[in-house]
Amino acid sequence: MLKIVLCCLAVIQYSDASLVVNLESYSSSVATKINNVLDGSELYLASSDSLDALAKITVTSNGQTKTLTQLLNDVDANGYLSGFPVNSDLTIATTNSGQVTDLLNGYMFISSPDMVKDPNFLVYMLSGQGKTIDRADNLETTLVILNTRVEKSANDPDFKPFYSTTLEKINQSKSSVLYFYQGVPGDGYTNPFYKERKEMFQNPIELYPSGNPTRDTVFFNTIEPIQYTLRTWYIRAVGGGVSFDISQKWKDTKTIQTTNETTTGFIMSQHNTYTYDVMYKNTPGHDGISGYMVSTSDMASDMNVTQCNGINCESFSFLKTEPVSAVFVEYWRNDTKLQVDVAPIADFGNFYLQFYRIERGVSTGEVASSTVAPGTSTKAPETTTKSVAGLSVIGVMVVMIKSLL
Repeated sequence: MLKIVLCCLAVIQYSDASLVVNLESYSSSVATKINNVLDGSELYLASSDSLDALAKITVTSNGQTKTLTQLLNDVDANGYLSGFPVNSDLTIATTNSGQVTDLLNGYMFISSPDMVKDPNFLVYMLSGQGKTIDRADNLETTLVILNTRVEKSANDPDFKPFYSTTLEKINQSKSSVLYFYQGVPGDGYTNPFYKERKEMFQNPIELYPSGNPTRDTVFFNTIEPIQYTLRTWYIRAVGGGVSFDISQKWKDTKTIQTTNETTTGFIMSQHNTYTYDVMYKNTPGHDGISGYMVSTSDMASDMNVTQCNGINCESFSFLKTEPVSAVFVEYWRNDTKLQVDVAPIADFGNFYLQFYRIERGVSTGEVASSTVAPGTSTKAPETTTKSVAGLSVIGVMVVMIKSLL
């Protein structure tokens, strides 16, 4: 039996006081103001550009001037970026030629004043070999990851990205909640009810099992290696610690084999790849629960997500004209495979999908039915993201739609 939950997101709106600024956008030798910067912010640099080019770019605020080479090397004892304090008078100037400026790949992340005041707010520029992030003894962590560009070699496939992060050996305290988000955080990111459309992953997750009016929470001890292939993203761990190895490793994710029967992981789109398979480790004859959380708001193409259990398959279509954010789809059966198929167009955009499977032991022949949690709504507010197209499948129940724009 299939069950779907659409976007369990709190309706809270915040402005974004943080910025991402591309170096290639500023080519003048005359100091140019960077707009929308608040007093009491901090500036962080991520770049794999040449040191010579970075040395010819300066930023000035509150009477202090720094070259970007100085910012690049300004890290604390744990390897996190220290940040350059800036105010609304922040300017940038360069003596590089226009041709050099056009080829720059670096960018600056400018945090908000609230982030500066947060002792658990960290920024890490990923470059070279990577490191172990150890926040196991901290009750709260917000970690912004700034990827740097890695050029392709002659032997690399065309679908290899220029930016990549891999997280491995992820250890999470069972008392904590772990979230992964696209991009950089905005205001309100520490609010316990704050979730935004950019959520890509969470542990634990909540289920709606048959016969239980409240949600069961499932914590995954096993998290498969996570690969993210855009420039910026961030991690929130709340209520307990987390540690992991982080690097710029990359591998083709067309096929993923899970390592445990109860596990969760993540896939996202890669260039010129139209089919993706997640093969679940499982025991035939056992019961299981499997599902996924998917976001398609960055897609320019239609896509299907299919779950198979060796007997039959169930598929949902997600249309580019009806984007969704953090949609959960769940199956109570012993699924063996998840497959994503994207309509083949050249630049189809990005999808973000967290998958999971839960082992339930030897099959009892039990048929689970869908349950609507108390206090939830089956009608979407007019301002919410539209739901999945074609959800008139037998056995499907829309449990909740609460979306944040």
